[in-house]
Amino acid sequence: MSGDPSVRLFCLPFEGASAGVYLPWAEALGTSVVVTPVELPGRGRHPRRRPCGRLEPLLAEIIPYVARMRDRPFALYGHGFGALLAYEIAARLEWEYDAVAERLYVSGAGVPYRRAPEHAVAQLPDAELLRRLGRRGRIPPGALDPLRAPRVLPALRADLAVLEAYRRDPRHVVHCPVTAMGGSADPSVTGADLAGWRRCTRRSLRVDTVTGDHYFPLTARWELLDTFSRDLMRPRTRAPRGAGGGRPRVTAGSGPHGPAAGPGTGNKSCPVSPASPSWPAEVTA
Repeated sequence: MSGDPSVRLFCLPFEGASAGVYLPWAEALGTSVVVTPVELPGRGRHPRRRPCGRLEPLLAEIIPYVARMRDRPFALYGHGFGALLAYEIAARLEWEYDAVAERLYVSGAGVPYRRAPEHAVAQLPDAELLRRLGRRGRIPPGALDPLRAPRVLPALRADLAVLEAYRRDPRHVVHCPVTAMGGSADPSVTGADLAGWRRCTRRSLRVDTVTGDHYFPLTARWELLDTFSRDLMRPRTRAPRGAGGGRPRVTAGSGPHGPAAGPGTGNKSCPVSPASPSWPAEVTA
């Protein structure tokens, strides 16, 4: 790690979105928080790659990249589908790399769980898919645009498929503070949903309400950036090793899923590659 006092904030996009939605954050936060959007296949700078609808091969690409970028203290932020990814990345970095985040931010999402088949929507026809999502205020930007929909909808379906197949490993309890954020007018995520993240951390949980609907990261970003500034720019004190229930000491590459997965491993149907998934690798003002 460098002697640089800044924090690297990895940002994971919501379902159907590109990590490019986080680019404006870098200009606003300056150099004390190094905003690092993490791009996913099939969007942004990787439009020719097929979106990946399986969690394990997706993480097999992202986690080694995040691990390589740990040149300073780090935190993770994810919204919607990105909250699941941020949580899994934080947990597996602990297991596989003995690396604990400064803080995990999960927004617009309750604790992920496996959905009943009758609630699955990923394979519905376009019109029915959008109708179901619209009832919950969850139609992502661009999904109704005839020019953008051919790019947005495949990524959206892949992300929803991951969410619908997900089953949380109860061993994945992080040893960093967690902040759960919800929109004040988001009908799809309740206060109880956000409070459920308490079972996922050995440290503290803080629940914040942000002005706006489900897509408040696009409309109330200054509220979020103020939160990041308060949390990440102040002097940091790391909890003693073993605090909060005692994180197991593990060697790099071990964990509940066996050896740390490297790029290109996992389900062959998902065309992930060793190429950096970031957009760009580092963004600072």
